Amino acid sequence: MGFSTSAVVVIFVASLMYMAAMFYPLAQMSHRNVLEAEKISNELWKEKLNTKIVITNWVSDNITVYNNGSVALNSSKIDVVLDGQLKPSSSYTTNPGGIWPPKTSINVNIGAASGSRVKIIAANGASDYAVS
Repeated sequence: MGFSTSAVVVIFVASLMYMAAMFYPLAQMSHRNVLEAEKISNELWKEKLNTKIVITNWVSDNITVYNNGSVALNSSKIDVVLDGQLKPSSSYTTNPGGIWPPKTSINVNIGAASGSRVKIIAANGASDYAVS
């Protein structure tokens, strides 16, 4: 082997080692990010699976919604869809507001006429609908 061939082999091996030294931390960081995202996704799915809300009563414009799951919800973060239209949060009220523990009910005053369809959606996507 000549000198130029030996020099090329040394340069080639050094380049491979340098590329490996640059690639490994990036691959490790990417793998860590994927694992973290997977963990967060699994936690969100577990929360959604443990959440169940049920519309139990609808009298005039007042709807009673029961938290039948095992996850505490925030009653001020629910969404209301009335006859296919998402209502702005300023157009309905929840009582009590704030933390909505499991096995308790809240009242949602929506101001809807009879013959309407309503869907109540929790912040994590669990929902129920009713027709008056």
